[in-house]
Amino acid sequence: MHTIVLVSPRVERWQEFAGALEVSGRYATVSVRDGTEALALAGRSNPFAMVIDEALDDMAGIELIIQLIQVNAMIYVAMASSRSVERFHEETEGLGLLMQLSPLPTLAEAGRLVDCLRQLTGDP
Repeated sequence: MHTIVLVSPRVERWQEFAGALEVSGRYATVSVRDGTEALALAGRSNPFAMVIDEALDDMAGIELIIQLIQVNAMIYVAMASSRSVERFHEETEGLGLLMQLSPLPTLAEAGRLVDCLRQLTGDP
């Protein structure tokens, strides 16, 4: 089972999204509230993926992504953001993000993320 880390100060509002990720039995979710916790977790447990909120209590989501690449560039990352598609692309270009999610990720977005991860890993 792969671990997906959800990083948001509002992570309790992401419970339906987390449940949709877990329903297949392929993924378990772990929730953390800030970038410092996420970086520590990435350094000690090698999660499969992270979904990062655009604004954390201790840093911007993009700042966390840049630091995360230095800790472990092999972690798949998606970002929850209210930015326009164009602005999001401009600000995150070159960071290797899987996708942009809405600020409060939906069940449909969980399905899209699972599909994307399956395609990347070759899982049926």
